Order: sequence, then C-alpha cells, then structure tokens
Amino acid sequence: MDSWGGGEEVLLKIALHVKGFSFFVATPPGIPANIFFKQNLNVFSLDSLKKIYRRNDHWVFSDKLNALANILKSVLPLYSFMKKKNISVVVANGNFAALFALPLVFLFKKKLVVIQHLLYEKKSFEGKLLKTLAKYSDRFICVSKSVAENIQAFTSEGFRGKSSVIYNGIALPERDSEFLKVRVSEDEIRFAIVGSIIREKGHDRILDVFSELTKNFPQCRLYIFGEPRDERSSKFFHQTLLDRVESFQIGDKVFFKGYVDEKDALYNQIDVLINYSVVPESFSMTIIEALAREKIVIASNEGGPSEILQNSINGFLVEPRDKHALFQTMMDVARQIENDSLNEMRKNGRATVEERFSLDHFAEEYKNMFETYSLERK
Repeated sequence: MDSWGGGEEVLLKIALHVKGFSFFVATPPGIPANIFFKQNLNVFSLDSLKKIYRRNDHWVFSDKLNALANILKSVLPLYSFMKKKNISVVVANGNFAALFALPLVFLFKKKLVVIQHLLYEKKSFEGKLLKTLAKYSDRFICVSKSVAENIQAFTSEGFRGKSSVIYNGIALPERDSEFLKVRVSEDEIRFAIVGSIIREKGHDRILDVFSELTKNFPQCRLYIFGEPRDERSSKFFHQTLLDRVESFQIGDKVFFKGYVDEKDALYNQIDVLINYSVVPESFSMTIIEALAREKIVIASNEGGPSEILQNSINGFLVEPRDKHALFQTMMDVARQIENDSLNEMRKNGRATVEERFSLDHFAEEYKNMFETYSLERK
C-alpha cells in the first residue's frame, strides 16, 4: 500500500525494539517501504503485495479475483526470499497479509503468526476469512481484548489456546515546557481529530456537534489531521466534509491540516483529542499518543478506547453514536479547560501510558511471545 498506518507502525516497532531476533520486512513499493528502508531494515519489496481496495462498500468478484492473482504472483518470490534468508516464520500484519502467507503454510510448511488490528462484522468477507486463518495460523496476536473477543465469535474454542493480547506501545516523549501549557493558545480552545479521512471515523458527526459548540464558545477551533485514502468513497467523504464546513459557515474555525508525520509537531498544536468513530475501534494509537503528551481525550465508550480510558479519571468516555452526549462533553471541557480537575486528568493520562502502554512494555511482551513460541515449536 502507499500509506502509513497503525499496522505499519507496529511492524516497525517490533523490528526495531524486540531484541534477540532477526526480522525481514516484505512490503510493496511505496511510503511504508521507504520508511523501512530509511530505518536500515532488511526489506524485500514486491509490487504484487500491493493491497487491493474494495471499490464499493463490499467485496465484488473482480476485487477478489485481483487479490487472488496478486497472491499467486507472490508465492514463488516470497518463498525464494525466505529460503535464501532461512526464514521459517511469517508474522502477517492483519488478514490481508495473512492471505499472502497461506500458500507458504500449505506448500512449504512455514509457520504463521497473525497480528490482528481490526474488529469485524459477522457478515463481512474479512470476518469469514478468520475461520480459515484461525485453522492454519499458529498464533494470533490481538491488539486489545475487544479484538480477541470479536475474533472468538468467528472461530472455535481452539482459538483461545493460540491467541494472546499485546497492547500497542509508544516511546514516551520527554517532558518539556510544552507539557506545562494548559492551553496551546490563550485565545482559543483547540479540539482535534487525528486519522484517515474515512466515514468510519465520524468526522461528519463531530463537525455537526462542533458547529453547535461554536455558538456558545466561538473561541473553539477544530483541527483535522489526516488525508483521505485511495478509495473513491474516502475521497468523496472528504469533499462532503469540505462542503459541510462551508454550509455551516465555520471555515474560519475548522482547519484541514493534512498528514503530519512528527507526533510532537501535531499534538503541540491541540488541547483536546476527539476519537468518536461510528464503529468500535480495535485500539487507538492516537489516544495513547495524546495521553502521553497530557492532552484531554474524548472517546467512544466501546472497543479499544474503553480499555484505555476511565471516565473522568484519565479522559472522557461518551456513549457511542450519541451526538447530544458528545455535545455535552465538549461543552463541559470548554467550560473547564483550565480547571484543576482537568489538570489532574492530564497527569493521570500520562501515568496510564507509562504504566500500561510504554514501548519498553510492548517490546518485552513481543519478546516473551516469540521466545515462548520458539520453545513450543521445538
């Protein structure tokens, strides 16, 4: 693929920080390959590994046919590379990557570990794949308990014995003068959405609520970080957001900032992160990134965010898909932005990441898993 996301971030952290193992990254040409190369990793770039996106809301026959053709074209090059490098285990970054690994499992007896990042609907094509992957994979690593429970619904009881939960982790940013700022700007209250511009992220609902909020708090601003994806639906959704901002006449209060690679440069521009997806999130890297920088976080009370946040302790959990509840929470934050209670919440958020989601903890968990897995295979 030609974009960088949470899954690619996990692979990079594993390769750079899990000690005692040699890692090789197979990826299509594009942004991820370039980033892996810059980190001096062992990269095998293969064009047929490029992800096939759905052209509609569901997989059509031609989509499946294109994906199958790419998988078949990749089998021999991948096997030759693995044989040359004496690689016996494939760590697949999600279901799509696991499909490319299945022929290696069938034909050449390679071992397969699948990192599961997503939540699936029961009738989805991706969800149906889980039964096959669970049968032929040696281990599933789930990024949250929510993901593990979701996958269990598609698979047999045997899945429990080969699955484990390893939360994502981040390198804790050093405290500096930026952490001491209660607000980025004395004249503004800056809310933000961070992530790809897709309908599932709920940008449109947040915009509706934000528009109402500005009637009471005209000093509020909304920063939107991220780009639309390659799919036509994502680009169309981006345009509807631009049209919405114009129709609400809030163009002077909403800023589309695009993709910002440097995390500190991004979070140092905002006061409050909103993660209010239309569908449950499997985890949320943006939440732990914001908490680590002592930002206020508002998120849906479901999925991964509900495993990270405790309501009114280290952030705010809001009932999902409830614009009125979101409006009330944003109003409360705008009123109390400089109160001591929110300052305590910021400190608690930082402590949460230090205790549960640090990069050191992440690397140690993966190291233990790989070591245990190596022993099990002997």
